[in-house]
Amino acid sequence: MGQLTKQIILLILIFIPPAILFGIYDLDISKQIVNQNSVWAMFLQEYGMIPGLLVIISGIFIYYSHIKSKTNLWSYLQKAIFFLVSSGLTYYLFDILLNKIASDNMIAFLVISFSINLLIFVLLHFKDQVKSIILIKYSKVVVGMALFGYVIGIQITKYIWGRVRFRELDAAFSQFTPWYLPQGITGFDSFPSGHAAMGWILLAVLVLFANGKVWIKNFILMMIIMWAVLLSYSRVVIGAHFASDVLFGSFFIILTYLILRGNSNQQISNNK
Repeated sequence: MGQLTKQIILLILIFIPPAILFGIYDLDISKQIVNQNSVWAMFLQEYGMIPGLLVIISGIFIYYSHIKSKTNLWSYLQKAIFFLVSSGLTYYLFDILLNKIASDNMIAFLVISFSINLLIFVLLHFKDQVKSIILIKYSKVVVGMALFGYVIGIQITKYIWGRVRFRELDAAFSQFTPWYLPQGITGFDSFPSGHAAMGWILLAVLVLFANGKVWIKNFILMMIIMWAVLLSYSRVVIGAHFASDVLFGSFFIILTYLILRGNSNQQISNNK
């Protein structure tokens, strides 16, 4: 049995008990801990996505630098997508940091975001190509986590699961549904949690320290876990998600990280 398979099995075994527990007590947990006036939870609701967004943007820039000299159709398509995505994420960052001022002046801030990214991409184009194996691996893991873990694993599941958020439930909680009963396309999107996934996307940073000292890697891992757990917990406190929502948001992105990191290690070994 390979190392990756063992890690995936261990991950599943760790997540099964809380999945069962939350399947029974989800609503009761939220009733006990939700405080929509919590200052710290509101702060993380507004700004908790920023570290994950910055990691994704950095991965895009590094990956672009790696493929910038390629001239086939697929590479051109990738470059166009990277530019659009990084510009969109830059606009989103403006909207978060400026407290929705960007969305109130959408055209102006879209122009600013596209201009900033155009300048960065031009500068990257004329600089030396990224050739560091560690940086390339990091960028591939980040981009893969964002695409397969966040967009496909989280956002598409949200759309088809149709679960009502705790703070959107009626007074009698009659709209509550357990996590294991998808409701279809209802317009609601509680399950799974995107904020939780964005907290765990920082795991990709560990790739940068693959050859570093063990205590440094462990310290960084501990900081990432603390941040992701705090961000996940805040989503339950603020009433935006149930405990199972953040559990599965975390599971999807951690699973994606393990698979992508394992595949990258295998590719590097094959190329040696």
